[in-house]
Amino acid sequence: MFDEFSQAFQPEALGTLWVVVVKLGIGAVLGGAIGFEREVSGRPAGIRTHMLLVIGVVLFAEVSKVFGNGDPGRIAAQIVTGVGFLGAGTILRMGIEIKGLTSAASLWAVAAIGMAVSAGGAFLLVAVACTALTLITLAYVSKIEKRLVPYSHPMALQAELDSPDRLGAIVEAVSAVGGKVKGMRIVSSMPLNVQIDVTGEHDKCMSAVVQTPGVNSCGWMD
Repeated sequence: MFDEFSQAFQPEALGTLWVVVVKLGIGAVLGGAIGFEREVSGRPAGIRTHMLLVIGVVLFAEVSKVFGNGDPGRIAAQIVTGVGFLGAGTILRMGIEIKGLTSAASLWAVAAIGMAVSAGGAFLLVAVACTALTLITLAYVSKIEKRLVPYSHPMALQAELDSPDRLGAIVEAVSAVGGKVKGMRIVSSMPLNVQIDVTGEHDKCMSAVVQTPGVNSCGWMD
């Protein structure tokens, strides 16, 4: 046992240590950058989650290289499976609306970045490039999408109703003007205020809801 510990302080072992530590540091920085964007956006998986994930992936990949007769590819496959379960934990279903898919995808991308960092060499540049592309995707693609398809994202509309029975009529009214109701949530019961997530031309959807019998008032939420 003493020999095993003494081998850890041999020059070759110390060289391996520094290589792994540097890779862990690079992975943590790249994962932290993506996690910072998620944190600023108020998403469930933030800086710590992304940093811990990439640190774990890099270490798993590095340790798999020292298994004598083992196949490092098996560890990589298990990493992909494990990240899939972790990403599933960030996905929430709220009525008919699903949230957290983008954060789950960012965790998936961070895991791939961690494996690229572990591969080393030219893949370090690949990891940096992937991080940059991921940040661009998270920060700007949504804005471009809103410009190209301005009515594809749901907008929250709050309406005061005189009865819950009016909800079906609201769905029909929005559909009649080319919109879609993506979800409904009761904000308060006295009076009855309902948040309605709709897609479509905003003016037409608002007008359709206002003209629905039983709707006392409505307005867009911030």
